[in-house]
Amino acid sequence: MIYTKILGKVDDEDFKNRPVDYIDFEWHETYSKLHRKTSRSGRDVAISLDDSILKIGIKPGDVFGVESDGSVIAADVLETDILSVRLENPNFFSTAKVAYEIGNCHAPLFAGKDEHELITIFNEPMQKLLEGLHGIKAKVEKRNEKLDFSKQISSIVGHGHGHSHGH
Repeated sequence: MIYTKILGKVDDEDFKNRPVDYIDFEWHETYSKLHRKTSRSGRDVAISLDDSILKIGIKPGDVFGVESDGSVIAADVLETDILSVRLENPNFFSTAKVAYEIGNCHAPLFAGKDEHELITIFNEPMQKLLEGLHGIKAKVEKRNEKLDFSKQISSIVGHGHGHSHGH
């Protein structure tokens, strides 16, 4: 079966009392249109979404369809290494500076547990960059956890995105 759109969420009225067969995605796959995956129960699944997914991304609990046995085919996003940036004294400048630097690296940005925390994807250059920001007192910590897509701040349009350099 080829699924071509997101029909809703697993907790929607139409789907909530049905068994769910999840398809696992890595975070970086959630902004891609084409997927060939095996669901957790072993189904071969093809997904071909339109361009809107490049802006909104696949989120945990998104429903692609219902199989003939009544099970819902839905997305889940696996845990990943994240960077938690805890601002010791958050103010407009420090928050904006951290958010700007993360965005300038075309990395996703998420709100943390409170106004002191911003979250992005872990990589060593990003960790070094954030730890070295002048005038920003921040504790940068690597953790492995699920991203909370309801707290996403950025809309990643990294694919095909370029900077103009006045040519």
